[in-house]
Amino acid sequence: DILQAAHEPVWLILCDTPVPAGFPSPAEDERGERVDLNKILLPHPNHTYLARGNGTSMDGPPSHIPDGALLAVDCALRPQVGHVVVAAVDQEFTVKRLEKRGAVYWLVPDNPRHEAIEVRGHDHVRVWGVVTHVVTELINGKLHQDVRARRLQ
Repeated sequence: DILQAAHEPVWLILCDTPVPAGFPSPAEDERGERVDLNKILLPHPNHTYLARGNGTSMDGPPSHIPDGALLAVDCALRPQVGHVVVAAVDQEFTVKRLEKRGAVYWLVPDNPRHEAIEVRGHDHVRVWGVVTHVVTELINGKLHQDVRARRLQ
């Protein structure tokens, strides 16, 4: 599922204090600056979409992208070797890491139980965008309940 991102600011309070094993003080005088989440997730707002990941091919290291995560996909960025990308393979979207082995490019899953896809020519594979951020939830329910998706055609 591909979602168009809202362009209005999403304000969060930035906690300047690292939180290695505790929680920041809720005292008003220790509040950090306000940060617009859109500026972090959507540097190219007219070319960035949110997509819901589906499946387990990227749930291994180093990306650890779980099934159902929201992916910020920037279509304005030029894909580089090592980037996680959204690609259309035979007109079906997939999320994989772009790698180069010798002179050949591959779309490689982070989960070794899935197969890599060789990219030969541009007939059946087209990189659509670069995954810049992954939003996952640690308590199931709210992300799926509150975010509605529609397919782009």
